[in-house]
Amino acid sequence: MKVTTEKLPQSLLALQIELDKERFERGLDQAARRLSQKYPVHGFRPGKAPRFIIERTFGRESLIEEASEDLINKAFRDALKQEKIEPVGPASLQGISSAEPFTFTIHVPVPPTVDVGDYRAIHAPLEIEPITEEQLDRAMDVIRERHVVLKELAEPRPVQEGDQIRVRLDTIVEGEPLEERDENEEPAEQTLDVVPGRLVDELYAGLLGMQVGERREMVAQMSEDHANEQVRGKEVTFKVELLGIQERLLPDWEDVPTLENFEGSLEDLRAKTRAELEQTARNAAERQTLDSYIDQLVTQTSFDIPEVMVRELAESLLQEQERQFARYGITLEQMLEFRGQSRDDAIEALMPDAERQTKINLALREIVRREGLETTEAELVSEMDRLLIDYEAEDRANVAQILRTQLRSTVANAVLDRKLRERLLVIATGTALEPESPAATGGEPAPAATEAEPVPVTTTAATAETPRSTAEA
Repeated sequence: MKVTTEKLPQSLLALQIELDKERFERGLDQAARRLSQKYPVHGFRPGKAPRFIIERTFGRESLIEEASEDLINKAFRDALKQEKIEPVGPASLQGISSAEPFTFTIHVPVPPTVDVGDYRAIHAPLEIEPITEEQLDRAMDVIRERHVVLKELAEPRPVQEGDQIRVRLDTIVEGEPLEERDENEEPAEQTLDVVPGRLVDELYAGLLGMQVGERREMVAQMSEDHANEQVRGKEVTFKVELLGIQERLLPDWEDVPTLENFEGSLEDLRAKTRAELEQTARNAAERQTLDSYIDQLVTQTSFDIPEVMVRELAESLLQEQERQFARYGITLEQMLEFRGQSRDDAIEALMPDAERQTKINLALREIVRREGLETTEAELVSEMDRLLIDYEAEDRANVAQILRTQLRSTVANAVLDRKLRERLLVIATGTALEPESPAATGGEPAPAATEAEPVPVTTTAATAETPRSTAEA
């Protein structure tokens, strides 16, 4: 058997396989027996008619057609072993020449190749925003607000600063209601906290002094950076009907640590809150740095990726959407019908996202290889011990067994991801030491890992934010 290979774009390998005469003849003999078994020839028992009789009865082309599938499958498997080829997806038959010698061509998707270039020359600044006293004060106010108590008014009175009120609020933007509703339908009830800075200034000022049952209109010019993009830079009219007033009673500041089950003084709680805000700011800055680094990395990296790998990820993304919608009792079929899509349409729509995610995953895996990063047994055990701390003593033995068996690879990947994240940050900020492996110094790009599972270190993700009320500042 003669095998000729040709590398094609998108990590495809063309195999031209030529069968020797002996192998081809054996295949025709076996095909003749099968035809004789399926279609007995008069004068012969099933499966016993000589090949020349079968060939004369059914024709040589029919005999070759019967033999082709078995010949191709067996020869293809042997060719993969002979050439040491590891497909990453199903192969596709491109053509058959039944003239002797019997020859056929198959396209095989093989592992992608990735060249990240001089990835250590890519830099992205780490800029951590300092925490201001105003931010800290707001965070402390949020903590205090957790323990607010609502109290009905002893005597009727107008709205005061600090109250919580029930209103019907109709928001009019350029003459049209912001929310669609039936002609005679009233606006839905809303609850507002009459606190400076939480509401649009004009609305806040107009609410002060209102009596239950009173109606007022306030006009406001919305800022260009308002959270609700529908009203940015526009004039908005708020039509308000006051339905009820409750007094909001906040605890004394000195009582807040106790209410929070915090062991320490108010200043200690404030210091802890500052540290948490600073950590949040650092995390946000690191995410931004990693996003910038990864964007540059993907741009400079050359990829040769089989389409089947991208399509498999697109199908996985669709399955994830299916699981998310299932939580709300919506099936994939209902979702696709609402979108006016077929399943194939939905997968095609996800292909660009899947291609980018595949590129990110492959580039990061190549950096893991070049940097010589791996999870050691000691690191794995240490991570498992850390995870066990959160469990009650009586549960730890069972959880430890699960971590060591079913979740072992998950824990190992989490450790490796953390090491990769740390390494990328020092590379991005220009403080990286020499890599642990000489592979980082260059050389020919090696075939990348065939798996394209999401790598947690990637920080760009679609998120769904809860829309803010137009009334909020």
